[in-house]
Amino acid sequence: MLFLAEDQGHNLLRDFLAISTWQSLVSITLFISLQVGLWFFLKKYKFAFMYRVILGMGIGLLFGIILQSIIGFPNSDSFEEISKPWNELYWIYELNIWASFFKNIFINGVYLLTVPIVFIAIFKITSKPGETGLGRITAKGIALLLFNVAVMFTVTFFIGILLKVGQGFNLASDNSVSGRDNVPLPQIIWEYIPNNIVGTLAKNSIIPVMVVGALAGGSVKILSKRKQVEMEAIRKAMNTGWDVMMSILMTFMKIMPLAVMSMITVSITSRPIGSLVTIGKVIGVGYLGVVIALGLLTLEVFLSGVKIGAWWKKAWRPLVQGFSTQSSNASLPIAMETLTEDMKINGKAANTIQPISTTMGLIACAGVQSGLATSILWTGDTAGVVQGMGLFTFFIIALFVTVVASLGIAGVPGTATVVTVGVLGGMGFGGFAGSVLAVIAPLDGLFDMGRTGANVVGGVATATIVAKSEGLIEEDSDLLNEKGLQTQRRILAKHKAKDDYIQSINSIRSIASKELKNKELSSDNKNKISIKLKEDIKEQQEKYKLAIKSLKEEKNKSKEAKK
Repeated sequence: MLFLAEDQGHNLLRDFLAISTWQSLVSITLFISLQVGLWFFLKKYKFAFMYRVILGMGIGLLFGIILQSIIGFPNSDSFEEISKPWNELYWIYELNIWASFFKNIFINGVYLLTVPIVFIAIFKITSKPGETGLGRITAKGIALLLFNVAVMFTVTFFIGILLKVGQGFNLASDNSVSGRDNVPLPQIIWEYIPNNIVGTLAKNSIIPVMVVGALAGGSVKILSKRKQVEMEAIRKAMNTGWDVMMSILMTFMKIMPLAVMSMITVSITSRPIGSLVTIGKVIGVGYLGVVIALGLLTLEVFLSGVKIGAWWKKAWRPLVQGFSTQSSNASLPIAMETLTEDMKINGKAANTIQPISTTMGLIACAGVQSGLATSILWTGDTAGVVQGMGLFTFFIIALFVTVVASLGIAGVPGTATVVTVGVLGGMGFGGFAGSVLAVIAPLDGLFDMGRTGANVVGGVATATIVAKSEGLIEEDSDLLNEKGLQTQRRILAKHKAKDDYIQSINSIRSIASKELKNKELSSDNKNKISIKLKEDIKEQQEKYKLAIKSLKEEKNKSKEAKK
């Protein structure tokens, strides 16, 4: 029954206020009252931010489950046209409009900061004179991200096979679903190169923003040789800009408990929880994959020599952010701040790897999702079309396609559709995408919460591990014990020795090259210069070898002292 509103046509209560039934009025009033009460409660009682967020999440979860129980945990059919005024669940739709208030303010605010934060972070790294090793750090990060995708695809795929996750769904081939197909690697790369600076900064595509930031920072670094004062002024301005962005971010963080409450409520009330009865095994396998992914990341961080308790004490923030926002991009500023400010990880690793992890090598959105989709296909194909190629061949092809697809597919909106269509299409089974999506889609929103949380933590873990291997965890970080700090110092000394060696060699060769270009030099003089060049290079090589040998001896002495 409509509340003070007409059945047909436009009306103020339904189209402007979104309160057209008495159920809407009661539920919206109750929800707003809970949010106001939570706000004043948090202002009165001061406790750790983590518990504030968990409290908001708990209230949202409880409120959502109560509403689902009131409407009888309907199946997906009841939610298909929930936005139509004649639908009996239209009041839930109106509630979600109001419940999304703080959710959208928070997410839009974080999105607002994502591009400038990434741009400034990359600019700061690339514009600093003397900074080296960015290529090595980036390569390590991408390699580990892709490795994790491969591992989690394998684990989830075989769990799905073992539990026969697709059994009973009777999958059929059709061409009803369209999506982004896999594209060649060169095309993936050139599409990351922006052709419009303004357009790039206006989007939320992270890697093109990183490219623009790197180009700008690199140019400032080059110009610093001729215009040192001017370029230093630009670097200082960017440092100030970074402080401003962090201050704005903290402003939005104040409403995060309310935003999380909104997000959880909307996620619970806008989806057919009743579908768990029929596809509970599918979601169970998916979340089991997510849990194993978090376990894998924890193990990798532990094996890298980082104190796992101290790490998780800080890593929970990006996890909760990803879980509640269901967006890697929206979680990026929090993740970068956690790495640099809380974990004390140098920006060379944190500000390079974390942004990359939002676009490629997502451990759950690529690895777990693809493993789930392909295992559903293998176990649900009753006609035997897929099984004809053999399990091993099917697995190898699926693994390869998944890893390649994770370079250019996993970070875009509509992950379930894009990854499923991309991977199955790349394997030659694109016709089954519609049937597989019909199994996953009903509760994909709930699954996406766990996937995104794991993705964000995957980036944080990768940045931490690479930073540890590069000696980029700061001295005042509590992630390392004294032994770990000593190892960091040796790694830094080793990299410095190598960088100094390369710089010396390049300088010697540059000087010799300029001298040899002198057309007035005789052949004898040119030979002398060439001989001296070889001697100087050999001398630098000997110095480098001695430096490395000294570091090894220091390491051995440290081991013997502990014995």
